[in-house]
Amino acid sequence: MTVRKMEALAFDPLAWLDQQDNVQRTATSLQPTVCQPLSPSEELALATAVTRELIARNANIAESYDDYVRLGFALANGLGSDGHDLYHQLCAHSTKYRQTDCERKWQECLRQADGRTSIATFYHMARQAGIDISAIAKQYRKNHFNY
Repeated sequence: MTVRKMEALAFDPLAWLDQQDNVQRTATSLQPTVCQPLSPSEELALATAVTRELIARNANIAESYDDYVRLGFALANGLGSDGHDLYHQLCAHSTKYRQTDCERKWQECLRQADGRTSIATFYHMARQAGIDISAIAKQYRKNHFNY
């Protein structure tokens, strides 16, 4: 290589630092933001609104036994005993629904709730059924907090 060609390839530390600063800013802007957790009453209100939407669409998110159990643990872990009515309302859309069996499973979920299945599982199941959780949450905030 000639000296002239090497000059074109010379290292410029200021350009490198500027480039690294841009990379750092981009990486920082891509980091996820942390949302404030909902209070228990807000969580119940959101879960109730999502349940209403599922019922309005006649969506059955607990047809299989696995989904039935996952839903029970998600509501029991996320809402405690406040999730009782929502669980029955959602399970009632199954052709297999029996009130006494559902109640027995709900009580079992409450007793064995260990936090491994969170309320996020319920929201995921609702999303899979076509529910836009963020739109419901925005409407809730608008109605209750005027923003």
